[in-house]
Amino acid sequence: MNDAENLSKLLSHMAPEVFRTFMVDQFDLDMPELDKKQGKQEQRAIMEPVLSALKVGERQKIEEVAERIALLSDGAGQDVIEGISQEIFDGNNKSAFGAISNQYERALWLHLNEPALFEESLNARQADVFRQSMSCYSGYIAPKDLTVLDDATAHSEFHQAIAHQLGRARDAVAVQVFKRLRPNTLTGEDVSLYQVSVHHNRPPEIIDRVQASELVPQEVIRAISSHITYEPANGHLEVLSKDTDGREALARIVADSLLQSPFTGDKIPLKQYDFQSLAAPRNFDLSGEAVESVKVIDLGYTQDNHRSLLVKIWPKDVDNIYTAARSLISPSFDFRNHHITYAKLSIRIKKVGKERARTIAVILRDGNKCNIKVKREKDRALCDRLLAKWQLVKEISDVTEEPEDALVA
Repeated sequence: MNDAENLSKLLSHMAPEVFRTFMVDQFDLDMPELDKKQGKQEQRAIMEPVLSALKVGERQKIEEVAERIALLSDGAGQDVIEGISQEIFDGNNKSAFGAISNQYERALWLHLNEPALFEESLNARQADVFRQSMSCYSGYIAPKDLTVLDDATAHSEFHQAIAHQLGRARDAVAVQVFKRLRPNTLTGEDVSLYQVSVHHNRPPEIIDRVQASELVPQEVIRAISSHITYEPANGHLEVLSKDTDGREALARIVADSLLQSPFTGDKIPLKQYDFQSLAAPRNFDLSGEAVESVKVIDLGYTQDNHRSLLVKIWPKDVDNIYTAARSLISPSFDFRNHHITYAKLSIRIKKVGKERARTIAVILRDGNKCNIKVKREKDRALCDRLLAKWQLVKEISDVTEEPEDALVA
C-alpha cells in the first residue's frame, strides 16, 4: 500500500486483534475473523488484502487518522504522552494506560479514549519539533514561578488579543492552554511546563486532484500553528513558530494576558559549545548519572589549507582515540597541536526501569553546532546536563575555564 504508509505501520506494529478491532469499530471495515492458532504474520496477511481493496479515497481517510497516531508513536511523541498522561489521567485510566507497552497501541488508546488529550499531545509534539530548529525558536526570560491564569476571563482576553495581533476575526483563531511535564535539564526530573497553542487558517490555495478520470482544481484551506511554552522552574518563555517577525509579539501577549507579568524582551542566553578540551585524554565525571561509560570515538581537525583529517574508532575499541591516532599517523601525533572541528562522543546509558540500556551519540561541530536538539526530550535533557558538567557547553556570557577533569596525555 504505497499510498498508506502510516496505515501499514499500524498493521505491522500493533497486535493483530487490536488493529482489527480498530478497523471494524472505527471505520466499519469487513475484516475477517482471526484464527488465534495462527502467528501474527499470518493474521496480518489475512487483513492486508482488505485494506488494499479499498478505494483510494476511502483508504486515504483512514491513512490520515493513522498518520496522527503514528506521529505520537515515535520517541518524541511518546515523551509528550508520558508527560501529559501523568498530569491528567484519573486513577482507572492511568492504570489501563500504564498496562499498555506497545507505543502504537498507547497512541491509539489515547486517540480512542481521550481525544482532547490526544490533540494536546499532537500540539506538544509539534512544539518540540519546532524547538529543534533555530529558525522556529525564540526564547525570552520571564520571572520564575508565575501562576498561569486558567479562568474564562483571562482566556477570553488572551483569545481576543491574539486574534487582533494576527489580524483575524476571533472565531477564525483557535487557542489551547494546557499543562504538561518536561525533563529538567539540570536534574533530569520532570517539571511542569505550560503550553499555549495558537491556530489560524492560511489563505485558501488551489491544488489539483483526479475526479471521474479528470484533473480538477480543488480549494484547500490549511491551518498554521504557533506554540508558546512557559516553564515556572526557570522562567523560560519560549515561542515556537515559523513566523519569525511575530514571535516576540506572541510572547508579550502571553506575558500580559496569562502571566500578568511585565515583558522585558530579554532573550534566554545562547549556548556555546567548546570542545577543544577533547583534544587531550580526560576522565568524564559520571557521578549521580545513569551512565555506564563515555568514550570519544571521532575526532577531526581542519588545517589552513582546507585539508582535513578525521580519526574514527569503534565504541568497544580497546584503545582510545588518542592512542589510535598515534598508531595511524605517527608516534608523536597530538590532537592538541590542531584546532578540533569535529568530535563524537558515545554515551552508554544504563538500563533504568522499563527503559532499555542504549547508546547516545553526541556530535559537536565547528560553527557552534550540536546534534542533541534532535534527540528525544529525556535524552536531550541528559545530554545538556552532561555537557555542562564536562564544561563542553556554556552560556556565551560565561568565563572560559579549563575543565578540571582534563588529563595530561
